[in-house]
Amino acid sequence: MSFSYRTYEFAPKEVIHISEDLISRARREHRFYDVAESTMLGLLSDLIPGSALASSFLEEWKRFEADEGGLNYGIYFLYPRTNHLVRFAPLYWHRLALLMRNTTLFLDPAMQYSWEEVRKCFDNVVVGIAGCSVGNSIAHALVGDLRLGHLKIADPDCYYLHNANRVRLSHEDLGRNKSVVTAEQIHALDPYCALSVFSEGVHEHNVKDFIKGNTARDEPESTVIVEETDSPDMKLFIREQARSHRKPVVMVTDLGSAVQRDVRRFDLIPDLPLTYGVSDQELYATRDAWRADLANKDRFFEFAFALAGTHHNRLPELKRIILKEQPPLFGCVPQLGSTAMMAGGVASEAVVRLVLGHALCERLFINKHTGEVVAEGEIFV
Repeated sequence: MSFSYRTYEFAPKEVIHISEDLISRARREHRFYDVAESTMLGLLSDLIPGSALASSFLEEWKRFEADEGGLNYGIYFLYPRTNHLVRFAPLYWHRLALLMRNTTLFLDPAMQYSWEEVRKCFDNVVVGIAGCSVGNSIAHALVGDLRLGHLKIADPDCYYLHNANRVRLSHEDLGRNKSVVTAEQIHALDPYCALSVFSEGVHEHNVKDFIKGNTARDEPESTVIVEETDSPDMKLFIREQARSHRKPVVMVTDLGSAVQRDVRRFDLIPDLPLTYGVSDQELYATRDAWRADLANKDRFFEFAFALAGTHHNRLPELKRIILKEQPPLFGCVPQLGSTAMMAGGVASEAVVRLVLGHALCERLFINKHTGEVVAEGEIFV
């Protein structure tokens, strides 16, 4: 089954007509959950007594406490796949609870924006993530850090158990589409989050919608593209399209015990090469060599090194595997779950700083074992 763009079959739906019988039945069947209560209790503990915001919240608290039956406070959502009935606090207070611990940790370079101004900036950001393996960690980090205006998630593949070393999955998620599962994970705590699900992945027929949006489908234009696909063809295709539409691209690569972050500011320099340190001609040549010999893993690595450089040589365990200094145990590319988690944070930080106007180098390498950091390329502002 195919899901695409702004809607998908398992998205939570607001319950327009709530009744005591509906709530009672859901409670009896152990499928009722009250997020509104935990939201209000969390706000009560964290807001500064006597502040204007706390005073406003106390008025909201009175309305919450007065509604003992739960019929007149909050918004109810039904999750179709699980049939869970969930009560959430109104949007403003729900989002405030999710964001108040971020305080003003993200500011513009001059640190002159107010918290409200930063939030207004993030509310207008649309990020498109292609690939939901490491991309799953990126999606969760972005949502946690920004609660951005809109998130697009694209991946045609399904999760299997071998993905669970680097993606947070349950038994219910296995065998299901990666972009749908990722969307459901985000909507489990934030049904207000605007999501587009490209469960067929990004391809020639929908790439323009993914990057530039589509007013006929109410599909917004992407602010930043995060590319985390596996296919060499797709990696180049997405970059080509992003460059033609002058959209910045962020990519993180997990390299054993290290993370590398690449940024292509096609929005600032429209003729910028597709990757750092290598010409487009050389990059296409390695891609074509891989195409001519798809079963040859060495051809794939030659493309990967052209795209992402050779910092893997700084990691002795990874280098030993790639150079076949030991007999290969498995045919897959080795990855660590802890590094994938770190990659999600590094990618989210890059998107945040890019949006706020901070300077970013083209390539950043971070070794979580040794603490080594290498920054390369032009500084984009």
